[in-house]
Amino acid sequence: MTDILEAWKYTDQVSTDRRKALAEPGSFDELISRVCVEAEVVKAKKDTGSDSSLIGCWRPIFTIELQDTGDQLFNGPWGYRAQFWESPERGMEANLLLIESLYPILLEFIQRHPAGDMSTKDVEQRLTASSAKIWPDESQLCLAGPSKDLDVDRWRTEADAGQWKANVGLAAPKVSKFEVKGAFFDSNTWNEVVPEQKLQRHHEIHQFGFS
Repeated sequence: MTDILEAWKYTDQVSTDRRKALAEPGSFDELISRVCVEAEVVKAKKDTGSDSSLIGCWRPIFTIELQDTGDQLFNGPWGYRAQFWESPERGMEANLLLIESLYPILLEFIQRHPAGDMSTKDVEQRLTASSAKIWPDESQLCLAGPSKDLDVDRWRTEADAGQWKANVGLAAPKVSKFEVKGAFFDSNTWNEVVPEQKLQRHHEIHQFGFS
């Protein structure tokens, strides 16, 4: 298997000092520990979604600030996207492990700052479901004309072939604001609902670095 430090390459757009800082945690487990120490929940809201398949469904969305570890989490060789680079299955496992680690501070926040009619039980159900996820607040991502900061072979090959998601995946913006999005559940049937366009999210991040 290819070593992550050999595969996770950067272009000249990323300075030597930043590369060292990105690699500094040394493991995903250590990075999670640092994220949990730093994470500050700043907002929670109830999201009903806009897809036609989500009528009657909702999920909680928490906004967290990671001023020091956000760059490592999104762009480092031990970070979130690097786990999906290894395999879609490893990415899903890492995603749920990270959310599970953040779970106590998310529940504490919703207990102190109730958002709409979301109960702790409802939030818990949606945060522990398989389609819960974490991702940078996309207002921090340049989707039009993204820079090429990463030189990850699989993603670069896809970008060269014209895959726009891989073009975005090669960017490594310095992000500090993330959203933890619980799964959508139908309020009537209590079934988890995943929009069709998100069923392959784990495969897309593996193949393109973005979904």
